[in-house]
Amino acid sequence: MTLSIITINLNNKEGLKKTFQSIQSQTYQDFDYIVIDGKSTDGSLDLIQKNERINHWVAEKDTGVYDAMNKGIKIASGEYILFLNSGDFIYEADSIEKVYNHLINEDIIYGDLIFDDHKSQEVYNYPEQLNFSFLFKHSLPHPATFIKRKLFKDHGFYETKYKIIADWVFFCKVIAKHNCSTKHVNQIISVFDTDGMSSDPANKLKIYQDRQEFLKQEFPLFYDDYLDNLKNLESLNRIRSSKGFKFLKALGSKNFP
Repeated sequence: MTLSIITINLNNKEGLKKTFQSIQSQTYQDFDYIVIDGKSTDGSLDLIQKNERINHWVAEKDTGVYDAMNKGIKIASGEYILFLNSGDFIYEADSIEKVYNHLINEDIIYGDLIFDDHKSQEVYNYPEQLNFSFLFKHSLPHPATFIKRKLFKDHGFYETKYKIIADWVFFCKVIAKHNCSTKHVNQIISVFDTDGMSSDPANKLKIYQDRQEFLKQEFPLFYDDYLDNLKNLESLNRIRSSKGFKFLKALGSKNFP
């Protein structure tokens, strides 16, 4: 089996319906489908039990989304893993079929993503080549990234002490530290529901603190660069939000970032 798709859910019945519909509509169906539920109480379990497309499912308490993801990884049989959590959905009916032939050789294969905030949708095109500057500010999109299952065996599962950024931590380690190979596919893979915890503005401070802790521990030489990068970004954002900047932009000036 080349591919396992894993869905994590907790009390998101309506989101789960969208995810299931996109899975069942795929023109290519030769993949293992796994659902890990945190013992939902909103009717999600009834949906899961009635869905005959699911190959394996678990419904039990967990310590968080990354604990649930780790459970799915341990069950998966595919060479590659794609996480498509409840509320996320595959972009088009033939998206898996179109990307399937790319699932060879490289350790991590990633495509592009649509961010959906329920008011509008925005396409994000990821870079052809990854570097640490990109990882300073961003992460790869788990609903559009195919990860070799072997990487988790060789380099460890998601670190559950990082409640929000464990996927970013994993990508930093395997790409920047262990030099795992990557490949970008110029294709929109899925639509990401921005209702998740990583998109919540209330979690920005926690994300910042956890990233600091990780970089100090694993990449001390880059830690100061990370802080400088954030300071420069914050300064630029303050300039962009100033009345003077907005006035000049309104006049059509092209000499400002």
